[in-house]
Amino acid sequence: MSRELRITAFVQGWYGERIVKHIRSFKPDWGIWLIDVGKGFPRLPDNDHLEGLLRAVVEKVPEGALRPDIALFLLEEPGASLLVPSLAELIGARSVLCPVDDYKVVPRGLERQLSEELLEAGIPSCVPRPFCSLSHGPGPIGYFARYFGMPEVELEVQDDVVKAVKVLRGAPCGSTHYAASRLVGLNVQEAPRLAGLFVQTYPCLASHVRDPLIGEDMIGLSAKLAKAAVEKCLKKARGGRSPRPR
Repeated sequence: MSRELRITAFVQGWYGERIVKHIRSFKPDWGIWLIDVGKGFPRLPDNDHLEGLLRAVVEKVPEGALRPDIALFLLEEPGASLLVPSLAELIGARSVLCPVDDYKVVPRGLERQLSEELLEAGIPSCVPRPFCSLSHGPGPIGYFARYFGMPEVELEVQDDVVKAVKVLRGAPCGSTHYAASRLVGLNVQEAPRLAGLFVQTYPCLASHVRDPLIGEDMIGLSAKLAKAAVEKCLKKARGGRSPRPR
């Protein structure tokens, strides 16, 4: 029996709601609260305005959502991201998971600021770019990452045709399960490439905005992670040999 996690997810609309829905569908035993913080945050609110926004969000958090194992921030505006450290501290979160599927929401400089503030508050945190790159993390995040994050699959192959796909760990948005369902019946030579394509047509929730440090956009990385998961599985099945290109 899996351990139950308590997660308080702060969202700003469809992006976060969709991820929470997928996580709930596969882990109905986890306690997951969804808090809609609203939209229209100024990009750089002054301290007084920030305090007012913070109070307004905290008032939306019910008693049961306090002191979660993970405060999960699925935000869509950089102004809202400024609330992360204070919100996590006020609700008594054991850890913070703040994925970045759109560089504009949490640029690198803002990530450093948030990470430093969380460290000062004594709250472990993780900022995966994109969310489906998560493979481990401190405390409860490491347990979460057993089930959601960097894609990991098992393939049943017969006569170079994919007969079945089992998702061991899937992208939090659901793109891995979507791709897996479409790989069945395909030739193994085409499976890796198409796995990446299927992720992008899901549609993947990662953006097309390029991360200057990585040198690639988030959706491109998501596709590569899905492709790599299938390649790794096929290589293992072939005794360490990669499938030959057609």
